[in-house]
Amino acid sequence: MNKQEPRVSIGLPVYNGERFLEAALDSLLSQTYTDFELIISDNASTDRTKEICRVYAVKDQRVRYFRNTKNLGVSANFNRVFQLSSGDYFKWASADDLCKPEHLARCLDVLENDDSVVLACPKTAFIDASGRTLDITDPGWNLRSEAAHERLRYVIRAGHWVNPHYGLIRASELAKTRLMPAYPGGDYRLLAELTLRGKFVEISEYLFLRRIHPGASSQNLTNLTWTMEFQTGDRQRMCLPFWNLNVDHFLTIAKSELPLRYKLSLFGSLVRVMWWQHRRLLQELKVGFMFYWDRLNPRTSCTR
Repeated sequence: MNKQEPRVSIGLPVYNGERFLEAALDSLLSQTYTDFELIISDNASTDRTKEICRVYAVKDQRVRYFRNTKNLGVSANFNRVFQLSSGDYFKWASADDLCKPEHLARCLDVLENDDSVVLACPKTAFIDASGRTLDITDPGWNLRSEAAHERLRYVIRAGHWVNPHYGLIRASELAKTRLMPAYPGGDYRLLAELTLRGKFVEISEYLFLRRIHPGASSQNLTNLTWTMEFQTGDRQRMCLPFWNLNVDHFLTIAKSELPLRYKLSLFGSLVRVMWWQHRRLLQELKVGFMFYWDRLNPRTSCTR
């Protein structure tokens, strides 16, 4: 008789995560809800990540460890763990962060009891490298409106922490999205697509601990070379993240099944956001121009 598939899949993409990895794995394997698989995709780490993961895979049969032959970049690795999953519900996890024991159980309870909800996540508390609580406020993502266009509008206007993609998501609905794109801030695109498929419920308890430290991607967004290598595994690639995101928001609106009046209203919101951020858009164009100018004129760049 074939083994029954777990109800929940957790996907943990990791690259050189040895510093916090064991604590992250312990927090996931200590969940009060236990019917899950934990899929780890190691992005060709060069530290002790491989050894740590193999130890956990041996001692807990729920752990499935995969290792990529080369660094695919964080976005492709995020998508890989979902593609390897089999559960009805899916959760991404990070090698830096911690989940309190009730995290899965509380999120699953919401999804099991309300078919209109596509994503459930707890409130987020922020900690530093030593585990001390940080004084950071987060407006959250409690998107319970019955109107899909208002849920989408919230994502378009949002500029705060993107924590709900570490919540629990209906796998069948996540599979209908374009998943994670290879540019910084691409998780906003994913959330935008998911809002058209259902509500987000934010649980009142602080069950997710997001770790802020110098090596975290959120702390290196101004270092474009580091960021692009982190996103794609290739430091020679360049993208214009805010332009990419706004183009993707435009496509999400245009391809949706929303009535025309709502689409036009959302296009208006998108244009206003782009106007508010026009300096950032212009700066990205300048950085992109200089990047490709240096590629086409190597001698000129060497003499600066």
